[in-house]
Formats: sequence, structure tokens, C-alpha cells
Amino acid sequence: MKFLDYVYLPFAWILEQFYNFSGNYVVALFFFAIVFKLILLPSSISQQKSSAKMQRIQPKIRRIQARYAGDQKKIQEETQALYQREGYNPMGAQGCLPLLIQFPIIILLYNIIYQPLKYVLRIDAKELTALTEAVKKVTEITNERQIEMTIMDRFSELSGVVSVETAERVEEFIENFSAFGVTLTTNPSFDAIKNWSTSETGAKLLIIIPILSGVTSLLTSIITQARQKKENPEMAKNPTMGCMTYGMPLMSVWFAFQFPAGIGVYWIFQNILSAVQTVILHKVYRKEKVMAKELVVETIMRRSKENNTKAIAKMKNEE
Repeated sequence: MKFLDYVYLPFAWILEQFYNFSGNYVVALFFFAIVFKLILLPSSISQQKSSAKMQRIQPKIRRIQARYAGDQKKIQEETQALYQREGYNPMGAQGCLPLLIQFPIIILLYNIIYQPLKYVLRIDAKELTALTEAVKKVTEITNERQIEMTIMDRFSELSGVVSVETAERVEEFIENFSAFGVTLTTNPSFDAIKNWSTSETGAKLLIIIPILSGVTSLLTSIITQARQKKENPEMAKNPTMGCMTYGMPLMSVWFAFQFPAGIGVYWIFQNILSAVQTVILHKVYRKEKVMAKELVVETIMRRSKENNTKAIAKMKNEE
């Protein structure tokens, strides 16, 4: 077993349990996406709090900019000193840190989703190798990552390669690996749009997945931008915000055409959950609520410092 397999196994086990419980791979992916969101929830909460904290220190930043106007180096030094005093992490508020945390986990999850026969059905390694060799004889595979998807797509041509019991398990799994009445092993194709009148029904239905991927991504972007305009008007004026709002949905559509439909379905679930999470966190960790709590903590710390200073001064006087 390779080292990465040990990393994948806990997540693969979770996906396997959801599949065994629901009997449908799409439903299992939805619950799997929820688990992924829960894993990253502390990071999302931290980002929400940092955004609110940024509102509290904005006036101080503007005073620094006004005081040292024309001296960019001094402005940066004073701003960094302010961040340290306030315990504020600009990377967390601007989304860099959460993305750095998410990226390796996303890659990990995608590899599991790409290999359902290995990680969900747990097919014997020898039989999986036999299937891999057999499918390479009936099709030209240019992307090694898609081998298991290709095996499922062409399984009817691989009779006799594995035991009867394994074959029955794979056939049942393929039936449950579907949405909109079609299996999710193949990529949605631009050709289905170009040749709409002659395209098969399954190919037409798969086009729904990139469309939903783009729409749900746009919904998440709009909700995020609306929240940003309300909480941080200055940052919302940044031209890159508009690029992110409409650029990410377009990228989501493009990516959905590049991967097997199962990956696209998972991405749709992620977009929907992101939108819901954004709304909930905005209500639970409202800017006013977080700022009020920060002021209380700051007041307590200041008074504690003053009391300690007085106590030290009193002790010195007594000496």
C-alpha cells in the first residue's frame, strides 16, 4: 500500500459508509461534501471573525494613511504594527489562508472520487489490476486518472475478467452511480451542444451539470459580494471583486466539462453548501456582534493591565 493510500483511507471510509447507508453514490457525495465543509468550518469561522475585526481597525488604518501620506514604507510599517497589536491576520481575512488549507484536501477528495472501485467498493487489488489491463485493450486511455471511470463506462466489454461476485457488485454500483438518469463516468461534452439535434439523450442531460455548476457558483459569489459590500465597502470597490464574482462561475463551467460528471456533481454540492454556510455565518457572527465582543475583551485586557501597573507601583512604594 502506498503512503498516500493511508492518507486517503479515512476519507474513503467515510464515503464508503455514506454509500452503504444510502445505496446511491450521488447521495453519498452530498453527505461527503457536508463532511468536507465541517472539516473546514473552523477556518471559515476564523475568516468571518477576521473580516469583522477588519471593520473595527479600518478607522485606525485610515488615520495612519493620513498621518504618513506619501511615505508608503512608513504606512506599511505602522499598519503591520497595528495588525500585531490587534492580533489581526490579513491573510485569514482575505481568503489566502483558507484556500491554502483547502487546496490539498480538495486534491485528496478528488482522487478518492476518481477511484470509487478502489476506495468505495474496495475491489481486490489483483482484480482491479486485471480490469485496468483489460480496459486498456478495448480503449485508448490518455488520462491514467480516469481509468476507473473508463472501467465502469466500458464494463460490459470486460466480462470474465473478474469473479462473478465482483462483477455483480460493480454492475450494481454502476447503476447507483447516476444522476438525471445517466451514469456519471463520462465528461459532459461541448460536442453535445454543437450537435444538439443528433446527440444522445444522456449526453444532453449531462450538460445540466456544468450549467448547475456555473449557476451555483454564481449564487455563492453574489452572496459573498453582497456581504462584502455591506461589511467592507472599501474592499468591495476593488476591481478584482467583480472578476471573482463572474470569473469563478465561468471557471466552474469550464472545469465541469474537463472532469467526469461525478466530479461536477460534487462541485455543485460544494457550491450550494458554501452559499448556505456564508448566509449562516453572516447571521451567527454578525459584524456588530463580533466587534462588540472584541471591544469587551479589549476593555478587560486594558483594565487588567492598568490594575497590574497600579499593583506594581504600590508594591514599589511600600518598599
